[in-house]
Amino acid sequence: MRKLFQFLLLIAFAGSAAAQSDVQYTHFTFSKLAYNPGYTGSKGTFDALALYRNQWSGIDGAPTTMHVNAHTPFAGKRNALGFAVTADQIGKVNTNSLDLSYAYRIKISETSTLSLGLSGRVEQVRIRWSDADPLDLGDAAIPQGDETQFAPNFGAGAYFLGKNYYAGLSVPRLLKNGLYLDRSGKTTNPLTTYFMGGFVVRLNRQLQLLPSVLVSYNTAAPLDMDLNATLVFMKSFWVGGSYRLGDSFDALAGVDLGNGLRVGFGLDFTTSELQKLTNGSWEVMLGYTFKCKTCEVNHLRFF
Repeated sequence: MRKLFQFLLLIAFAGSAAAQSDVQYTHFTFSKLAYNPGYTGSKGTFDALALYRNQWSGIDGAPTTMHVNAHTPFAGKRNALGFAVTADQIGKVNTNSLDLSYAYRIKISETSTLSLGLSGRVEQVRIRWSDADPLDLGDAAIPQGDETQFAPNFGAGAYFLGKNYYAGLSVPRLLKNGLYLDRSGKTTNPLTTYFMGGFVVRLNRQLQLLPSVLVSYNTAAPLDMDLNATLVFMKSFWVGGSYRLGDSFDALAGVDLGNGLRVGFGLDFTTSELQKLTNGSWEVMLGYTFKCKTCEVNHLRFF
């Protein structure tokens, strides 16, 4: 069964990058730069993040993803620059991307800022046909050797940060380039629109509740939605849970080490038909935020 599933994954994803979508992370509340260039510089200080995701653990050829990003404001914090590197593997398909982002930050009030961001991206897709293990070794539909394609792309986004809440709207990919052509030459739709939002509820002096949501919409796919609620203890420890529409229930836990470092771990419990083949997914996060006494918000770890 697992060999069959691996082959089906190969057929589904290897013809081109047309079927790909932006990776969804269980730690989406910490990895907003992966979805929205407008988030660049929003913490008011240098911030870096590394994520590793192992999806559908136990299934041959299932996705694994490594994502690293960093961003910082400059020039009086009215401008910001960032970069992100993503390496994603599904079966015999490797998708790599390098993003550079810029945001212009507009002070709306003493406690709120609107950031308008743009990103430029170089995408690479490599299909390792030579490693394929098809059911029929004589199948002429399986090409020989490897295929590698490069293409540019662009994204845009807006991010509004208030004293105790945030909201963002973005489209990380705006171009229907050659990576989104199937073998018949038909263009598929890479334009996924993301909405994100969240706020802080102070329950008492030592406890905060952070509800948040991430919604993604693509005309070629069903609506995706992640709903999250996280409890933060003494601004140092957190536990939370998420529901990914029609896919999984997720659990998160983490700690801020007090020196700018934070570590988190997430587990996804699959609720779709894939639960018959997998034990679920898991994710590890490592982040660093440079100390900043003059920043305009006091919840830097989470927004």
